[in-house]
Amino acid sequence: MARIGRLGALALLLAALGFLILDLAFPFPADRLAPSPSVEVRDRHGEPVRLFLAPDHAWRFPVTLEELAPDYLAAVLASEDRHFYRHPGVNPLSLAKALAANVAAGRVVRGGSTITMQVARLAEPKRRTVWAKLVECFRALQLELHWSKREILGFYVNLAPFGGNLVGVGAGSRFLFGKAPGLVSLGEAALLAGIPRSPNAYNPVKHPEAARRVRESVLKTMVRQGAARPEQAALAVTAPVPARVARPPLVGPHLAQMALARMGRAARIDTTLDSRTQELTRQALRTRLAELRAQGVENAAVVVIDVATRGVLALAGSADYLDAARHGALNAATARRSPGSALKPFLYALAFQEGLAAPQTLLLDLPVAVGGYEPKNYDGQYRGRVEAAEALIHSYNAPAVRLLAETGVPAFLDLLRRGGLAGLSRPPDHYGLSLVLGGGEVSLLELTNLYATLARGGLHGPAAITVGGRTRPEERLLSAEACALTAEILARLERPDLPGGVERARGVPVVAWKTGTSFGHRDAWAVGFSARHAVGVWAGNVEGRPVKGISGARQAAPLLFDVFRALEPGGSSLPRPEGLNLEQAEVCAVSRGLPGPDCGQTVKMDVIPGATRLAPCQAHRRVLVDAATGLRVAGSCLEGRAVRAEVVVDYPPDLAAWWAASGMELPDGPRPDPACAEAVAGQGPRIVSPREGMVYRLRPDAPGAFQRVGLAAVAGADAGGLSWFQDGRLVAGQVQGEPLFLELVPGAHRLVVVDARGRSDGVRYTVEP
Repeated sequence: MARIGRLGALALLLAALGFLILDLAFPFPADRLAPSPSVEVRDRHGEPVRLFLAPDHAWRFPVTLEELAPDYLAAVLASEDRHFYRHPGVNPLSLAKALAANVAAGRVVRGGSTITMQVARLAEPKRRTVWAKLVECFRALQLELHWSKREILGFYVNLAPFGGNLVGVGAGSRFLFGKAPGLVSLGEAALLAGIPRSPNAYNPVKHPEAARRVRESVLKTMVRQGAARPEQAALAVTAPVPARVARPPLVGPHLAQMALARMGRAARIDTTLDSRTQELTRQALRTRLAELRAQGVENAAVVVIDVATRGVLALAGSADYLDAARHGALNAATARRSPGSALKPFLYALAFQEGLAAPQTLLLDLPVAVGGYEPKNYDGQYRGRVEAAEALIHSYNAPAVRLLAETGVPAFLDLLRRGGLAGLSRPPDHYGLSLVLGGGEVSLLELTNLYATLARGGLHGPAAITVGGRTRPEERLLSAEACALTAEILARLERPDLPGGVERARGVPVVAWKTGTSFGHRDAWAVGFSARHAVGVWAGNVEGRPVKGISGARQAAPLLFDVFRALEPGGSSLPRPEGLNLEQAEVCAVSRGLPGPDCGQTVKMDVIPGATRLAPCQAHRRVLVDAATGLRVAGSCLEGRAVRAEVVVDYPPDLAAWWAASGMELPDGPRPDPACAEAVAGQGPRIVSPREGMVYRLRPDAPGAFQRVGLAAVAGADAGGLSWFQDGRLVAGQVQGEPLFLELVPGAHRLVVVDARGRSDGVRYTVEP
């Protein structure tokens, strides 16, 4: 007996040694125990919003044992392997019983595989042969050697097939019952435990009766083994089986796609999306887009950002992600396009910060050339000069271009780049002054986040679409004072782009907002913010097809307010922040400089102490007037006359020339006495050549360069240089006394001369061919 015992021990030792050698030679393919999962994208509340297939096109959502319902684990152990925690991976007794039953029946009626053996088979699928069963047993022993029982059970629940491309109980529970596997009932747990035996045969959608039978079988086994009470099982058996497979969620699909690209194939990605906000935004978009499509606008996009956190609460890159005919899968919220005038608020904020302007500063609204073309205001009209606030709220182009010339394109471009407009990557010379009119390209997401910076008082940071991870701290982009002044201008209701006109102002939320229309009438923009939300809207055609008459006011602003009403039904608010370094200064009403003794009227101006530059007013000066005639006199004309002093205004030369060229009567005060022989000091220029009403005829036998008219004017000693404008355009500059000639051009012309103090004179003449 002792010898037999020694031989047996030696045999066991040799078998163990042989197993270890084989284990080293043929290691278990551990990578197959945890194949790449599907991706679950969730909103900020943990609710799934979109699912992405695993690389092998399977639905696979791994779970831990702690995430599973106890009834499900009890059902698996009772029906599949009740001795799981007591065998070494292979149960010889179960194999022998299964072999006897199958031989007696002449077919496979019972499986003898343990859960560990099933894991081995699921990791390395093979045809069912005796050799395959032996390999399966070997692999099961390897599993037991290298992993714990709980780890092996975890492998099983995540590899178990549930039909089609559903793999693992996470996918089975989600698609069959629409819930997490930790929330299933006893009957649902029994069905989930039974389906993997034959996923196609027990598919509850295709074979409901078979599914009921396998559920009942599992429940009976659980009762028999004490894993469930009879009355619980009796109730569970009566529950209906699933009649359909649940559809994957599709909330915020464009943002989910962005999150996947940013985070990679993590099993779960938590985003900043708020499902309720997304749905409200999508509904507003779909409702308004039905109206826009009647106008030739097929696409639109909306972005909503939480001002406090910079989290993107909603991003609708299209009205319908599944609308292939209208390119619904394209994300219009991230495509870069010309923003039109939507960048103007940031130029004005920069000018306020740098002290170059204040909301009440007077800016020239006159024709100006930019890069070989003349940007006109939207209505085609000019106003001469307007307050900066009025210029911004009416989106006048000429004042913005002039202000950018003073601020500097490099400084403005640097501000926009630091504000996250990454598409503006070319040098300043490429954009020039057209930058403020939409000469660059931005995305809706970038632009909306930049407006959120205004809402946050100039603190800027990147927009967030995922939760967690490293975030760049906010940096100061603009002063809080400049942002507050800009926001108050943008929140005014007396403006031309208010949807429906001012008569509907009661229904407009209190928000700061701006519209924009791109070059070529391809894109309509409207972006705004309240204290809580920044909202951006783009409308147009994703393929770039222009739409006649498109504008941000007509096509984008109504949707902007629809979204604000939906998000803030109680009304939006935009209070001025506390602790701002702002004051009101008293300035001259004419020049907006510090008032002098001759400034007859003053107004209040919002200024930033230490930043806003206020020079003394130099627009007013005193002249002597004959008390009897009211004519201006000087020099020898003063003898024997009773005179009095009057205040006159010197207007900017460009403004005076435009007024004169437009046929407007200049408010230049008393006219000089013609009896005075010399041009008095303080007298504006008077044209002596050409004379009013002259008609010139071109000679066909002479070159055009030799057919010219002399330009001559007399002016006071204080006139300085003279500027000549023909038909509203500068044609020449002249130092007094120097000869100057102008080539004759066929047509009727208005010629204006302006001195350095803004005084002017004008004549009309005609050139006949």
